[in-house]
Amino acid sequence: MGKDLKGKELGTGISQRADGNYMARYVDRYKKRHTFYGRDLKALRRRLEKERYESEQGIISSEGNISLAEWFEEYLKLYKEGKVKDTTLFRIRQTFSPCKKNVLGMMRLREIRADHVQRLINELDEKGFTYGTIRLMKSLLNEMFKKAVGNGYMLINPCDAVVMPKKVTYEPRFLTEREQEMFLEVAREYYHYDIFCVSLSLGARIGEVLGLKWSDIDFDKKMIHIQRTLHYGKVQENESCHFFFTSPKTTTSDRCIPLLQETEMILKRVRKRQLRNRMLYGSQWETTPPFDDMVFTTQQGAPVRYGDVNRTIKSVVLKANLQEEELAGFEKREPFVLKPFSPHCFRHTFVTRCKMNGVPYETIQSYVGHSDKETTAYYDHNKQIVDMESLKHISLLGVV
Repeated sequence: MGKDLKGKELGTGISQRADGNYMARYVDRYKKRHTFYGRDLKALRRRLEKERYESEQGIISSEGNISLAEWFEEYLKLYKEGKVKDTTLFRIRQTFSPCKKNVLGMMRLREIRADHVQRLINELDEKGFTYGTIRLMKSLLNEMFKKAVGNGYMLINPCDAVVMPKKVTYEPRFLTEREQEMFLEVAREYYHYDIFCVSLSLGARIGEVLGLKWSDIDFDKKMIHIQRTLHYGKVQENESCHFFFTSPKTTTSDRCIPLLQETEMILKRVRKRQLRNRMLYGSQWETTPPFDDMVFTTQQGAPVRYGDVNRTIKSVVLKANLQEEELAGFEKREPFVLKPFSPHCFRHTFVTRCKMNGVPYETIQSYVGHSDKETTAYYDHNKQIVDMESLKHISLLGVV
């Protein structure tokens, strides 16, 4: 409770300064402190009540003082929350992330010009962000600015004068047989080795692999039901990062597929190791629903984060290249360099191997959950046609 110069209580957030002016303070929903002054105590109280109410209700000041990051949160609440799936909200936050990390995110809506957005796009292009990622971000900003203009917080849409970088088509990154052998040889020493092997032999997205439960796997009928994706992040801005499931990327991604022999061998090995860890850690083993039946876990039973898998890949690549450099020096030859890659490369490798062994588009499409034939064709390296059974006999890993 604040007091005046005579010690009289003025109410929460109001006090009197030595010069006689009254001062009002409050913290808005974005944790920002606001302070304003006045000689008229009643008028100051009315203003404080009004601004507190507008902050609690998410009413934006018509003066356009809201920042882009603040408008993003309001945009989600007004136009997305309750209307789209949690997975969509998660992806929208991922798309906006480069803006939030840039000075653009802190700028007031009324101050943003096209050149500010253009600088961010140029910067992302120089950093190697893909055309698709930049296009999604620009599309999101365009929609946000349109809504801001419609609400009277901006006069024009800055995206109208923004130019996209030249589109460059890249060949999908997949591991050659030599790269795969070099990678797996070193990866054997790492805890995530079995995740790499299942990803290579299953061709699923990494989130689908990490989201597998033992109840999804029928060893008797030799089938796997892929029906969820595991994420680690936050859907709401005011919450901490946490694990959560979403439905697969597309309707065709929810699928039941044959359990290939190599995949079965790896999964049975994972199950044995997991049972040993459960006995070893006892009461310390994670048993919190809905993450109590996960195929891939940490040593104490927690789900595995995508970021940890990605970091392990980088460590393996670095170590493999160091070993190869040392061996090449000993053998007096040029070293074979294993180029960096992401977990999604395992999926590309699976599709490419299948195509090189003559598996038809339709078979691969239904197995990996592509929504259309053209997506599968993107990985094409050979167009021989063979029967469906051929997929079950293809060895993608060799020795695992």
